Amino acid sequence: MQQKQVSYLHMFNVFFKIGLFTIGGGLAMIPLIRDEFVERQGWIDDKDITDVLAIAQSLPGVIAVNSATFLGYRLAGIMGALVCTIGVVLPSFLIIFAIAMLFASSGLDSNTYILKFFAGVNAAITVLLVVATKKMFASSVSNKLGWAILLISVSEIYVLGFGIASTVIAAALYAIAAYRLLGRRAE
Repeated sequence: MQQKQVSYLHMFNVFFKIGLFTIGGGLAMIPLIRDEFVERQGWIDDKDITDVLAIAQSLPGVIAVNSATFLGYRLAGIMGALVCTIGVVLPSFLIIFAIAMLFASSGLDSNTYILKFFAGVNAAITVLLVVATKKMFASSVSNKLGWAILLISVSEIYVLGFGIASTVIAAALYAIAAYRLLGRRAE
């Protein structure tokens, strides 16, 4: 990933928009993060977005904050990481604060229309995740080792009942072991 010259204000605006227009939390942000970083800004390509998201999900914390911090650092160092992190967190903080104040005082938490709105948002988020997965799949699973790790990981989760965290750690260990044992042939 190459470092690009980007103003702090531009970075803040991009991440503020991601934070502002993403409802549903970390995984729901993936399609918007990918579209913004790869398609609109051209800061990274599809291969790099896979790496950014893998690193962001592997670290403790929210994927949007981790990816904002990581990409901000790559674009403009420590100050870039700080600007991007504040940009992505600020809208959520402001929105949640306003909603909490409104819900606490008005009884909207039991309103039928509000509940139906959130049900519709959940359905839309599912579609966004499927589309993002489809766009990133080719660069994520590009060789026999990738397919093997994918199949083993799916089996661990759905057949053996492993947790997501242990499966991610195991997949990383499989890849490290394969590259140590097979070298370049693992690719």
